[in-house]
Amino acid sequence: MAHQESAFKNNAYSRARAKGMWQFMTFTGRKYGLKRDTWVDERSDFEKATRSAAAYLKDLYERYGDWYLAMAAYNAGEGKIDRAIRHSGKKDYWHLTKTRTIRSETKYYVPAILASILIDKSPEDYGFDVEIDPPLRWETIELDRPTDLQVIAEGTGVSLEEIRALNPELRGLITPPNVPAYTAR
Repeated sequence: MAHQESAFKNNAYSRARAKGMWQFMTFTGRKYGLKRDTWVDERSDFEKATRSAAAYLKDLYERYGDWYLAMAAYNAGEGKIDRAIRHSGKKDYWHLTKTRTIRSETKYYVPAILASILIDKSPEDYGFDVEIDPPLRWETIELDRPTDLQVIAEGTGVSLEEIRALNPELRGLITPPNVPAYTAR
């Protein structure tokens, strides 16, 4: 799903104001524990947002009892899927795709995810020559005061760009001053 949502980009931003790899709206992100303020936007935190997306999808599956409807609701919102089900009289994603009760984007969303799964499992079978990046590796440090990311970079011997890439939730070049401690990667 993250492939379809953002092409795995932590700072992806949609015209609907969804943000991060999992394209959380502010309200939904907050509901699933993602903080957003002047200093951080945890919708861009790849670890926290992934856990939140998993919790959200679990809740959607429990609500609909069907992964296709859960994915469609992730894309369109529960209200739109609830209305579509109520209007069509059927709790079936494939049936909904044949009606005018959901937008085209949502009609193509689940098939795009299914195609991504197939392609991601064996890209060479579909003509893609993919070089897999090595897994991200990092250590964390707990900071008890606001700290400039350049200072962290210099102190660790890592580039500022890499520090920023490991901490995409930070909205500026300093760790938040409004918390007793901040764990940075």
